[in-house]
Amino acid sequence: MTKLKRLWVSIISNNRVSYKYCFSVQPKLFKEVMRMIELKPVTKHNYMTVVDLKVHPHQEDFIASNWLSLLEASYEEDKYPFAIYQEGTVVGFLMCSYYPADDAYPIDSWWLERLMIDKAHQKKGIGKEALKRFLNEFKPDENVSEIRIGADPKNEWAIKLYESFGFKQEGMVEDENVYVGDWKAE
Repeated sequence: MTKLKRLWVSIISNNRVSYKYCFSVQPKLFKEVMRMIELKPVTKHNYMTVVDLKVHPHQEDFIASNWLSLLEASYEEDKYPFAIYQEGTVVGFLMCSYYPADDAYPIDSWWLERLMIDKAHQKKGIGKEALKRFLNEFKPDENVSEIRIGADPKNEWAIKLYESFGFKQEGMVEDENVYVGDWKAE
């Protein structure tokens, strides 16, 4: 539990101040707690909720559907799908994958292959918080120092987000810009 959340729980549970006070006088604290994001593996208990998540029609060409991503994760090795939760509700999907070096790409690499937030939950900072949590908490190996992300060149929102975390464009693979960044996000 973060320091901020511990403070919030302490304030409310000890009845030192009212919920109304926290909401009206401490809006920043309230907003931070409300933005608590969790990444949980996709399981038989939440996969249908993940499949039901949708992006806006103009975003559909930027990301594979969640059902296809989960199908890939079921049959291909080293794909790790996560549901993005906010306050106990599934609001998005993230999938990372490991690719050993081969003729096409000579470096063992981890890729963030999917990051999507349901259209009803966009523009609330959830994608940014989910990416931050992922980069800070999911580091598979101490020897791995970077992660790669692909983005459609027309997906200005995703490119802006990745660049805000220090990702740098490295080239193109399969009609996508490839960005390289560090695992740690401050």
